[in-house]
Amino acid sequence: MSDAVPSDPGPGKGFRARKREDHALILIRQLLESLQDLPKARRLMRELGRYYDPVLGGVIMEVAHQRAIVECIEARRIADAEALIKRRYELYVKDRAHLGRGEE
Repeated sequence: MSDAVPSDPGPGKGFRARKREDHALILIRQLLESLQDLPKARRLMRELGRYYDPVLGGVIMEVAHQRAIVECIEARRIADAEALIKRRYELYVKDRAHLGRGEE
């Protein structure tokens, strides 16, 4: 029996293996990919509207934001919808060094 500490932790060990991805970021990515499918986009925005952001002091995707995005999608202004979503994303990750940094 050896008291030596392994120099390289195997897979499934350490902080990176235990770190969970922020579900809201996954939803935002899915939303950006689903702008051509309005029912799916609405479902994703509703779910984002359930996530409370204590840093911003409110939900990640407020009803007013959801309406604006839907209006853009319905008017076929997809770039405007993407810009609104990305603005919310930037506000969400702004003060969280552990979220979203270096993804893009």
